[in-house]
Amino acid sequence: MFRLIQRETRASQTLLGVAIGLSQAQVSEILGGSRKVTSIDVLTRIYTGLHMPAEARAALMLGDRSHGIAPTTNSSGDVIATPYSQALVADALAERFADVEAVYPSRSEFTSKMPPHALFDGATEIRAVGLSLNLICQQYADSWLAQLVQDGARLRLLFLDPAGNAIRQREFEEDMTAGTLGALTALNLQGILRVRDRLPAEIRDRIEVATYDQTIRVNITLINESLCIAQQYLPHARGVESPTMVIKKRWPTAGLYHVFERTFDELWSGGQAR
Repeated sequence: MFRLIQRETRASQTLLGVAIGLSQAQVSEILGGSRKVTSIDVLTRIYTGLHMPAEARAALMLGDRSHGIAPTTNSSGDVIATPYSQALVADALAERFADVEAVYPSRSEFTSKMPPHALFDGATEIRAVGLSLNLICQQYADSWLAQLVQDGARLRLLFLDPAGNAIRQREFEEDMTAGTLGALTALNLQGILRVRDRLPAEIRDRIEVATYDQTIRVNITLINESLCIAQQYLPHARGVESPTMVIKKRWPTAGLYHVFERTFDELWSGGQAR
């Protein structure tokens, strides 16, 4: 929050200290994160001492755009953020983090926080490209997947070719016995095709499956044209051990969501239908 104050006011650390009665060293500690500002009184001294505009006060959740209106509080006296102040803070975060909602050190930590059923239940569209697509094929029941499709969902799933050169290269990078990843991918591929074959004939086209044979760089799952799960493939690290990003589409064309969506579209266009 202190960084947001400094951005709004363009005040130096010395001026901030004078305004709130702290030393420059203490202000530096606050900006560095080792000291916290929790007192409403201190925050009030900040905007009063710096003659901050209403927008900056709103960012501190001490009021809205209307001049002379006291900050909204609840029965306990806690300041309640106004919609405008919430939007201002959201804009500041978006400027810093784009459309990235969360980053997890590994896929296993990601799935413990966001299990597949939380991602896919009720989905109307799922597009995925990667290696074996375990998130869908191993961690989400076939019966649930079939029910999604019967309810109207459409799926486009692009697997790494289990008999191709790229999967053998990946096995070498992960120091795995030759054929291990190929066998797992073939198993998942057969499972999805079996789900499709068991559907009524008139809706089987809602599951589109293809394979590709290119050096694998990223696993992408796109849900309902609004949420993206992206995971980079790192040399000498298993997919389940690699960092995972959660991205929510914020803008019509800008942002990381569209970068990964374009990547999916490019890979899908060169895939071999199954």
